[in-house]
This record gives sequence, C-alpha cells and structure tokens, in this order.
Amino acid sequence: MLRKDIQSSVTIFMALSFTMIAALLLTIVESCRTAGERYFWQVAADASMESLFSQYHRTLWENYRILGLQYRTDGDLSEEFYDFTEPYRTAHNLFPGNLKEENIQLSEHLHITEDTCFEEEVLEYMKYGLMDSLIHFAGSQHNEADISKEMQTIFKRTGETKEIRELQKKYSLDSNDLKMVENAIFNVDAAAKNAAACHHDCWSSLASESPYSFYSQKDDFTDSLNSIDSAVREFSSAADNLAIKVQELRDDFESRKAALSSEGIAAIEAEISEYENYVSGNGTVRAEIEAMPSQSENLRREADRVENDVIEFEEWLEEAMESCDDDDDDSDYDFSYEITAFYNSAAGDWNSFPLISYNGNVSKINNTNKQILDQISGFVEGNLLSMVLPKNQETPSKTKINVGNPHFTTDSTANPVEIAIMGEYALKYFNYYHQGVPSKEALPPSGNTNLEIEYLIGGEESDYENLSEFVTKLVTLREGLNLIYLYTDTAKRNEAKAFVTSFLCVTANPALISVFTFFVLGIWALAQSIKDVKTLLSNGKVPVFHDSESWSMDIGDLLDFGSSRNIEADNNSKKGLSYRDYLRTFLLGQGILDQSLINKRMLSRMEKNIQSAGKDPETSFSIEDCLYALRIDIQADTRHVMYDNGFIPLVYGSNPNKDYSFNLSTYYKYKNDTH
Repeated sequence: MLRKDIQSSVTIFMALSFTMIAALLLTIVESCRTAGERYFWQVAADASMESLFSQYHRTLWENYRILGLQYRTDGDLSEEFYDFTEPYRTAHNLFPGNLKEENIQLSEHLHITEDTCFEEEVLEYMKYGLMDSLIHFAGSQHNEADISKEMQTIFKRTGETKEIRELQKKYSLDSNDLKMVENAIFNVDAAAKNAAACHHDCWSSLASESPYSFYSQKDDFTDSLNSIDSAVREFSSAADNLAIKVQELRDDFESRKAALSSEGIAAIEAEISEYENYVSGNGTVRAEIEAMPSQSENLRREADRVENDVIEFEEWLEEAMESCDDDDDDSDYDFSYEITAFYNSAAGDWNSFPLISYNGNVSKINNTNKQILDQISGFVEGNLLSMVLPKNQETPSKTKINVGNPHFTTDSTANPVEIAIMGEYALKYFNYYHQGVPSKEALPPSGNTNLEIEYLIGGEESDYENLSEFVTKLVTLREGLNLIYLYTDTAKRNEAKAFVTSFLCVTANPALISVFTFFVLGIWALAQSIKDVKTLLSNGKVPVFHDSESWSMDIGDLLDFGSSRNIEADNNSKKGLSYRDYLRTFLLGQGILDQSLINKRMLSRMEKNIQSAGKDPETSFSIEDCLYALRIDIQADTRHVMYDNGFIPLVYGSNPNKDYSFNLSTYYKYKNDTH
C-alpha cells in the first residue's frame, strides 16, 4: 500500500512538472511569436509605404528628376496604403493579426513645396546626377567648392557696381550741374560785354549831341546792368547747388566705402576729387563775379546822374532859345558853342565810368555733342533689349506666363557651395536664352523654350520682361567693371582727355577738362558694357576685366553710337565668361541673397510646364499635391496563439477573435539616408 502511494505521488509530481515546463515553453514561444508578429507588421507597414511611394509622378521625374507622390486627399492615401497591406492581412501563418482601414492614421506629411524638401531632393539627386564631372566655367573645369568662391567674387562686383552707379545717379555725378555753372559764367561774361556795347552806344549818342537817342540807349544800358545782376544770381545758385551736391556725394561715398573694393574706392575718389578741385578753384572766380552787382548799382547811379545833367541842360537850352526869340537883339544866336561844350563834357564824363568785365576763363561747351553723350547715359533706363539683341533674333514674348510671387512655403538652408549646386541643377533642367533657334540637344528634358533661368533671377511675368531685366543687370555689372578698368588705364584716360578737348569743351580751365574727362570715361564704360552684352547674346565671351587687347569700343565711335543707337558685337571675343557663365554667377548671387525665392520659382515653372507642355498636358496638375515624406500610424488587432485554444482555429484556417492590439509607426522620405 505504501509503495502504491509513493508511485502515485511521483506521477503527480511529474505531471505537474511537465505542465509547468510546458507553460514556460509556451510562454517563451508566445513571447517570441508576439515579437515576430510585431516585426511582421512593421515590415508590412514599411513595405506598403514603399509601394505607396513607388507611385511617384512619372513626368515630374522624367523632366526634373524630382520624386513626388501626387494624391488628392488623405483618404486616398489611407485607402491605397490599406490595399498594399492586403498580402500581409491574408497570409496564413502564426501571425493572426488584422488591420482595419479606420485604424490607419496619417500623423505627419510633407509636400515638395514645404520646408526644405525640394532643396533636399535636388541636392540628393545632384550627388549622382551631375557631380560625377567637373563644372565648366570660363573655359576651365572646376569643382563645386572652387566655382562657388570664384562666382561669389564676381557677384560681389555686382553689388559694387550698383553702389557706383547709385553714386552717379543719386547725385548726378556727370557734368549736368557743372554745365550749369559754366553756362552761368558764360552768361555773366556775355551780359558784361553787352553792357559795354550799350555803354558805347550811349557815348556815341552824347558825342553826336543826340539827347533823345541817348535816352533810349541809356535805358538799354540799364537793362544790360539788370541782366548782369540776373546772370550773377544764376551763377550763385548754380555754384551753391554744385557745392552742396559735391559735399553730399563725398558724405555718401564715405558711407558706402565698405561695399567697394580698393579699385572701386580709388576710382570714385579720383572722380569726386576732381569735382572738389573744380568747386574750390571757383572761389576766386566767384568772388569776382559776385562783386559785379555792387558795380552795376554804382553804374546805375552814375548813368542816372548823367541823364539828369542832359535833361537839365536841354531844359536850360530850351528856355534860353525861347528867351532869344523874345529878344530881337539876340535872335541870331544859335548856342552851338554851349551845346558842343556840354556834350563833349558829358561824353567825357560817361566814358570815364569803370565798366564791368569778367577777367576769368570762359569755357564753351559743345551742347550738341554733350546732349548726344547724355543720351548714351540714358540708354540704361530705356529699351536696352532691342539694342543688344543680335540681328534677326526674335524678340521674346510679352505674354504673361510666370507667377510673379509664388505662394509656396518652401525654404532654404543651403550654404554657398550647395547654392552653386542648385544653380547647376537649374541650368541643366530649365531653359534660357540661346541665339537663334535652339537645337533639341540644347533644350532641357522638358523641351520648354521659355526663358526660365532669366525668370528665376528676375521674377517677372513675361519672357520679355525677364530678359530685359537680366540684360540691364548685365550692363550695370559690366559698366562698373569697365569703369574701374578705364580709371586705372593711363592710355585710356589720355584718349578721353583728347576727346574732351576736341569734341566737347573749349576751355583753359584744367580742372574743367579733368571733370569732363571723367564724365566721358563713364559714358565710354557704359558704351563698352552695352557692346559686351551684345557680344554675350551673340554667343561670344567677355572677360571679367578688360585689358587693352580685349577692349573693343573706340572712343571716336561714341558720338555715332549716341546718335544711331546702333552697336555691333565683338565677334573676335573668344576669352572670358559666356552668357551661361554669367547666368550661373547671378544664380549664385541671387541664391545667396534669397535661395528660397529661387526654389519657389523653380517649383512654379515645373508646375506650369507639366500643366501645359508635352503631348498630353496635365492641366489639373498641382505640385502642392506631391508628397515628399509621410508618417503613418497603424493599430493592428491580434490575439495570443499559444494560450487557451487559439492555436486550434489557426490550424483550421480561421483567425481567432481579437484579444489585444498594438500600435506601429512607419515613416518614408524620398531622401535615401532617411529610409
């Protein structure tokens, strides 16, 4: 009996031990299965997300190498994601979980037009799409870092030339105010000479004993003195105005020095100094001229005195002659002696007046040639485009095809090197000006023929406006660079001085010649810059700084150019920067100022092209509907398999009832290193 009890206890112990071991093993297995199921559904979510994003917009990729998932609503995304999970939901395995469409939540999504998504995607592609070769710039090969530094250096000149031109424009740093002073001096001299002529006419009337003629001539003489006073006031006003502007120019120049290079500072300093020398040199001239009104006042008093003497004598003479008529004894007396004696004395008295005269140098400005040169200065404000387009080149359309200020919220965090890469992307996938009709190979993948790069830089609504604005920017840049070169080239300055003395101004005033020389240098630099831009638009090249060999604008052609507005490209220019190089430089410069705005304009052009280009344009396409990144949260329903009898229904092909749920998240971004 005792043995049987012992055997039973062993059996019970073994049974209990087996149960506990089995429970432990099943718990471990269930734990592993649960972890595996979570991984299974994570893989399902990630794979479904990748399948969802594989439906990127094909035209957007083919034309611009941009990946974007176009969709209409969040419900569409949830539905498509749910469909892609179908193979995982219907699989028969140890993972009996299930996913309902209402348990799919879109917690975060980024569009191409938001944040820095577009920029990230372009830079990601450009690592593989372009940077396998060096960039050709100015006829040489450069990497992106070197070209960024070189283009920044050139673009800084754009800011400098803008400052120089602002100095010239704001304070009229040409010869307009100077011309007013010289004209005023000329008028003073002319008025003084006219007064001397009127004075002589009065003397002649006195010498010829003609009182009534004298009265008339004396009025003319008084008027001539008034003209002197008016001319002096005109001179004082012009001299004051010039002195004020020169001082303002000096003050403004001092405040702008930080934005100028040493060459630019030296150039402007030289020009301002000549104006200051001219103003200070007019000190003695001004003293002489402004003393004239007091002289004219004395002359008026003296003239009035002589006139009164003549009137009194004529009244005496008339009374004396009437008295003789009443007295028969003296009826033959003719008073000739008295008349002759008086008028000889009066003429001598009149002739003793100290007349007003200007003893300084009177300059004569050739106003016709001056006006022609002034016209060249105004070309920048006019229709430059018609002047620089090559012959037979079609004028761009004035149709409004661009958005002036795209409303996208895209941003930029690019550094200068990355901005240079963004510029290379733009040059590869967007069109720009070509001389003649561009070949298919010269066009970007989209085949678009609009002036898109010029739009990225200028932001105007039509091709005509964008090319016009870019041409003006090029002319302004070239003008400043050319001006600096001319200021530092002694031979060119001598040519300009010879031009002044031959065609513009006759004067013995060396300061005036110097001032006009600088004026002509500015006009010459502008004319060469217009020729430079026409050369660029004719597929030529223009160096950053000219030298004596590359300078092609003859100073003798300035007057013809100002009259005809016609200028020829330099067909022999083969060294320097091409039109594409200047576009690249301005893209970098504008990007440093505001790359996010350029990014917005690129997105706008992409959208416009897909809406209207190709055999089957997508008129309803909106780039704002294209996803770049997405996060989806899911809640999967499941139950334990190794507990209770859950394993039995699973064997027979049915899912056990829900026992618990777990949450997962999947995130996808087109940028490779964030998958």
